Amino acid sequence: MNPEITPTPPPPLPNPTHNSAKLELQPLGAPASFVVVIEALLRHPGRILNECKQRSSKVPLILLVAAVLGLAVFGALLGTFSGGTQYWASPVKVVGGVLASLIICLPSLYIFSALGGIEARLPQVVGMLLSMMALTALLLLGFTPVVWIFSQSTESVGFMGFLVLAFWVIALLFGFRLLVSAAGTFGMTGGLYLTIWMGIFLVVTLQMSTALRPLIGTATTLLPEKKMFFLEHWIQETGGTANSSGNAHYGR
Repeated sequence: MNPEITPTPPPPLPNPTHNSAKLELQPLGAPASFVVVIEALLRHPGRILNECKQRSSKVPLILLVAAVLGLAVFGALLGTFSGGTQYWASPVKVVGGVLASLIICLPSLYIFSALGGIEARLPQVVGMLLSMMALTALLLLGFTPVVWIFSQSTESVGFMGFLVLAFWVIALLFGFRLLVSAAGTFGMTGGLYLTIWMGIFLVVTLQMSTALRPLIGTATTLLPEKKMFFLEHWIQETGGTANSSGNAHYGR
């Protein structure tokens, strides 16, 4: 007779109500330098949040510098697609557009944070926002070799636009994830408010990219002569109104 074998029960499923997104607030552990802050942002973001609670901390300024540098390098790589004026125009537009989006969306983030139960003052909310943006910029910086390869090997504005958009959304999603974790650390109880804000911020950045076009390709003017909604602009570009090199209507 074969002995009766008792089946092993499957491991318990994770409890969806358990908030595992909270970050552990710890001291930075070293003087706030650029390298120390970037390493903490990637490995121990709770240390960044803890430093943002200190009014005399240099961490928010370092996060801002990191975001600007990452965005500038990413924009410069976009400029290599067309060359000429775009060598300096693309990084200026990318940095300026993202910073403008952050300023535009900061008041709504503070209000939605309060409505969501986050116990944080305005400087802490700014620290959360800069942490999100610095991480996003660092991820974009990691994508720059791929952007450079395609900028040197294709003339398709449509494909480059799709590639840049995909990288932006991917990087921003990781930034949003950090923002959600930071909000949970500061006591967020209503996640719907933060979700709405993240949707607003994404739409604002997409509209900003259209308002400052062209970021890739070329145009007769530095800024567009016609106002346009970003979905309308995408439909127009994918509908064949621009030629393969992006010289026809991309900036108008």
